[in-house]
Amino acid sequence: MTDTKKDNNAGYELENQIGHLLRRAYQRHTSIFQGTIPDEHLTTVQFAVLVTIHDEGEGSLMHIGRLTAIDHATLRGITSRLKQRGLIRIRSNPDDGRERLLSLLPAGEEMVRQYIPAAQRISELTLAPLNECEQVAALHVLHKLANG
Repeated sequence: MTDTKKDNNAGYELENQIGHLLRRAYQRHTSIFQGTIPDEHLTTVQFAVLVTIHDEGEGSLMHIGRLTAIDHATLRGITSRLKQRGLIRIRSNPDDGRERLLSLLPAGEEMVRQYIPAAQRISELTLAPLNECEQVAALHVLHKLANG
């Protein structure tokens, strides 16, 4: 790299930037998820949607989107794939035909029950490079960052 390029970066080092580090940590977490969950078609985000519906019971697409922090367009694609797999039911709200209600089908309920222990292990493995105090601190900091 030339000195001019270094000067233009003014001390900006990608490997020390929060967005880059968060992306790298998420990539590592996703890799652990994919290596632990035996369903090669289930993504971390799809699992988050299934768990949220499981915890909330039937809920609107907008409500599930808020809880999972997934934008509407992305969530529609995710729920469409989960429906195709026979894991969730999508129906119109009888009181407001524009609103879509999501609920788990028995296969979705079973998947959540079956994979929760593995998901807990995935979190442990993701945090494994940290000691116990660092794990608590990392989760605390991430909660603050996520919730502004």
